[in-house]
Amino acid sequence: MTQTVQEWANRLSADPLPVLQRTLTLVRDLLHKSNVNHSGLSEIISRDPGFSLYLMQRLGGLPNPPKEPVARISLAIPLLGMGLIEQAGRTLPCLEDKLKGPPRRGLIDCYSRAAHAAFYARGLVELQGQSDGDELYTGALLHDLGEMALWSADPELMGGIQRKVIDGDDRENAALEILGFTLEELSLQLSTKWRLPELIRDAQGLANSYLPKPLTVMLASALARETSLGWDRTRTLDDIELLAEFLEIPQDRANACLHRLSAEAGRSLNSLPLPLPAFYLIGGEGNAIRRNAPLRPEWPAEPQVGKSPPITVQAASDPQPPPAPGKRVNPLQELLNGAIRQMHNELGLSRVMFAMFNPDKTILKARFVIESEQQLSLKSFTLNTNKPSLFTQLLKKPQAISFNKGNADKYLPMIPGAALEQINPSGFITMSVFIHNRPIGLFYADNGLSGPGVTRRQYENFKVICRKTIQAFSH
Repeated sequence: MTQTVQEWANRLSADPLPVLQRTLTLVRDLLHKSNVNHSGLSEIISRDPGFSLYLMQRLGGLPNPPKEPVARISLAIPLLGMGLIEQAGRTLPCLEDKLKGPPRRGLIDCYSRAAHAAFYARGLVELQGQSDGDELYTGALLHDLGEMALWSADPELMGGIQRKVIDGDDRENAALEILGFTLEELSLQLSTKWRLPELIRDAQGLANSYLPKPLTVMLASALARETSLGWDRTRTLDDIELLAEFLEIPQDRANACLHRLSAEAGRSLNSLPLPLPAFYLIGGEGNAIRRNAPLRPEWPAEPQVGKSPPITVQAASDPQPPPAPGKRVNPLQELLNGAIRQMHNELGLSRVMFAMFNPDKTILKARFVIESEQQLSLKSFTLNTNKPSLFTQLLKKPQAISFNKGNADKYLPMIPGAALEQINPSGFITMSVFIHNRPIGLFYADNGLSGPGVTRRQYENFKVICRKTIQAFSH
């Protein structure tokens, strides 16, 4: 017997949405800092629909809710208190642990569309010279609650709807055929049950599409959905035409505005393991973005190997443009930067480093580093290889180690004091790199200086990336 939308809402509302591992790690790291502030936490949490929804739910369930409705994460945090944020960072389910394979990709894709919709909504408000962009940001971020909840609780069913959409079916008809009701109807029921801000409820369906705020949220969500499937699709171009009408500007200007907003979203979201449609664009308002690039591309770095200090790529850094015609890019440099970006972005590792030998192999020094903000940097990592240590043992033959509480008694005495100050004593992973049977350095990664240990899945995927990089060296 087919369940009603109310029955589905009752079922789906019982469990929280999962949160990206990267978000949980960043929140935990920031909470360990003495100078933690609401602004820093808001910036991290507001990019994650799962964590943001949890705060909005708790806000709606307060015994004495605010007199004025609150739809901004930056305002929700001080109202709820740091204790609740800390508890949420410990107890909310991790997306990467809960889902695997296509279901994980389905929800991650949905989170990407939500985050892009949020940036688009805020951008559209700013383009109109208005000041309530943060409110609409949250409204767009949580617009597709029904889809998110289905990916989390019943991914096989939601996957069937998504396949119909990709094959060209109308989203509404695909949901009606499989569920008996639309995803917007489900989102409306969930937002009502969770007592979410009125704007989220108003933006479901067409009943309030004549109102500026709900219309902005609906348009931003539609643009994020269609551009995630392709920039040259008929429906994408139709939505850009609607954007031109909405902003009362020519269509080519609307197209340029959307490209710019997409590029800005890509820069801000690049530290998260989310697909970024901006990387399928070329040019666009001063942004050089490659067509047919990977969803999380390995941009070439600037310095030459062995001639400049370590590269530190901060979270949400600006992308580097492709090399100018005729300019040679060091292939080793590209491979190493690509590998550490993949470890950082896809595996959620907070700090990743490749340390390389100096010419006479007496010093092992950080050469390429990528790390989150609010982290003690690995840039100054230096190791004297004339003194025996865990790392010099690793460099005797190709091998990997996952340091954890289970083997800490064995390996901790083998780590020099200077290195111990910079690594995570709760857990880290490292693997030596050999080219033509000669050691050149090692990869190192952890979940932040004071963060949790590295998961087994992170370790196994870390080794896969290392091995693929080493294989590429040899070709």
